[in-house]
Amino acid sequence: MIDVRSTQLPSASKNNLAIADLAIHATILFPVLWIAFKHGKLGMLCWPIFISYFPLRFVSDIYQIIHRNEPELPNTVAIMTNAGSLACLTLTIIGIIYEINNILPLPPKQWKEKIILGITHLANTVGIGLATYGGAPSATTSTGVVSANLNKIGNCMMLFVMFALCWWLWSTGKRLASLKQHPNFTFARHMYRATCAALPFQLVRIGYNLTYALTPVASLDPVMGTFATRFILMFIMQLGVVLAVTAGGWLSIGFVPVKQLIDEGQGNDMETVRGLV
Repeated sequence: MIDVRSTQLPSASKNNLAIADLAIHATILFPVLWIAFKHGKLGMLCWPIFISYFPLRFVSDIYQIIHRNEPELPNTVAIMTNAGSLACLTLTIIGIIYEINNILPLPPKQWKEKIILGITHLANTVGIGLATYGGAPSATTSTGVVSANLNKIGNCMMLFVMFALCWWLWSTGKRLASLKQHPNFTFARHMYRATCAALPFQLVRIGYNLTYALTPVASLDPVMGTFATRFILMFIMQLGVVLAVTAGGWLSIGFVPVKQLIDEGQGNDMETVRGLV
């Protein structure tokens, strides 16, 4: 069945939102590039992924602006950029938690962090893949998508990853609180607080995706839905994550790798370097 909205042009509000989104992300990209450079090797699993989020937003916004006089219809660009943006932000949050643990003294079972990193990366990647494929438009199914079940499973997996990150962040917070004398404590705390601020926004963003997968109400459609849906549940949620992560990354510039602290000895005060006092 053809949706009556398929002949409607995007509203002026949606077009203006795309212009604003493009300008905002173009501005934020410059400090993010500097943050990635300053965080260096220890931030490799966070900041390069975060940087890749910006070209996706640019492509999405420019496509919207160029095709502002064409009917609103689901398209490959919108589907892929939305999926990529969602994946990049979750992977960025995973990476920043991992980086917090890396700039602090590692516990005896340091492999635990690598296992959590690997599992969450894999689960999120599989989840976004299933949701993107299953939720793709299809004219041959009664649900209007390739596979409603795969779409639901994929979105559930992404939500479960977020719950796992809440537990990992809580565990990291307990560890951070016990290392107040460590030279990197302040930098780690800035990233920790940024992650705490970003998580609720990403939870709502993924929760919206799951809600639409379970109950595909027309007004919630990410492409053809209402302006309120796109502004509140997509733009605001994603921008909240971006601003929180950027602030945390900027304030944490200047940390010193633990190995370097131990090598330098910090005036032979090894107990402080290792966070034991």
